[in-house]
Amino acid sequence: MSISHTYAETVRELGAFERTIDLYMHRNPVQFSLVAEIDRKVSEQTLARALREVQARHPLLRVLVDRRAPRARYRWAEGPVRVETVTEGTPWQAVVAGEQTRPIAPEPGPLMRTVLIPAEADSVIVLTFAHQITDGTGGVRVVADLVAALDGDEEGGEPTSEEDVPPSQEALLRALDAATPTVGPPEDGLMNAPGELTQFSGRAPHVSALALQRGLTTRLVSRCRTEGVSVHAALCAAACTVFHRAGRTRVRVLSPIDLRRAAGLPDAVANRFAGAKTASTASQAGDFWELARQHHQDLERQRAPQVLKAGSEALAQQPPATPEEAEAMMTVATAADIQITNLGVVEAPAHGRTCLTALWGPAQTTQLRGEHVLGVATFGGRLRMTELTHDPVAVLLPDMATVLAQQCVEPAPSSS
Repeated sequence: MSISHTYAETVRELGAFERTIDLYMHRNPVQFSLVAEIDRKVSEQTLARALREVQARHPLLRVLVDRRAPRARYRWAEGPVRVETVTEGTPWQAVVAGEQTRPIAPEPGPLMRTVLIPAEADSVIVLTFAHQITDGTGGVRVVADLVAALDGDEEGGEPTSEEDVPPSQEALLRALDAATPTVGPPEDGLMNAPGELTQFSGRAPHVSALALQRGLTTRLVSRCRTEGVSVHAALCAAACTVFHRAGRTRVRVLSPIDLRRAAGLPDAVANRFAGAKTASTASQAGDFWELARQHHQDLERQRAPQVLKAGSEALAQQPPATPEEAEAMMTVATAADIQITNLGVVEAPAHGRTCLTALWGPAQTTQLRGEHVLGVATFGGRLRMTELTHDPVAVLLPDMATVLAQQCVEPAPSSS
């Protein structure tokens, strides 16, 4: 990795959203893992070499966060991405749980680390990112570039070109040509009721994972098209249905919105997301597709570029200045019964020798009491769900899968 930057040189200041996350992380670690299964055995040395190549391409994979200045800033970090190897056959769920117990410090950087789980003929790689530098979609790009780098490791692959330092999402949204948003629905006091923080103790969360069969995934996509809703809206409705059946009268769902898709922001390994909340009451649980349509419509309103730009400008004008202010803001913004981060359909990198065979995540916790954080990725024709929580509902993922399967049964042909 031939990087000529001077150590401790300022890269740029954190944007308002990045600073909010960083201030919150003074006491509440927020980092997420992606789990990549590949079809070849790789050594720690080979993985480290490939990571150096990926690091060279993406600037925020080689920074630290300097909190000593009046406004936190990224500076260049000296070291490579840390790589650890665990015992062959270790369940990746155990590794992911452990990754949530070890905060990634803002210094000395970089703000990413990797765990290699070797197997007899293949490998599992767990990549963990501090949330100051990127989101799940950016993490998927790192996975794709890593697979490409591993593929070129023994074939003399072309050197990758370094990308420019990604600007903050505020800077990009500020330049967005978007009209003033129309007046939205009235404020809902229950929707914005703050959550309760739990002091970080290093306790490992419970990790659950489930992959829908290809046939069910195909039927789900097809039925959602017929019903005019997104697969994500169906997942929101399924989670609400399970919670309502368990006795909850009202369920709030937090859905991170990818600004690359919603507002046309350029792709980068960086934070490019905003939060959206939808909700349901027990009385709505009887009509699944109507409930899914409600989630879909509510999300569409919040995904409108002008709404996203207005929210970004409001944060930029009044950003939190202390960890306490960031916590107060985040406990309102992120409080929900379940958070569903859906990476959508992840395409397999088009490379030969090394193939990605499965992708799980993003997997994270945020230190809110009672949280259920669900990461969703569709890869290889199967929708995969990964849930982290300290308050497990043992049947949540199986029951969500059952609800989806029941709603996607083909209607019997008419006998008339």
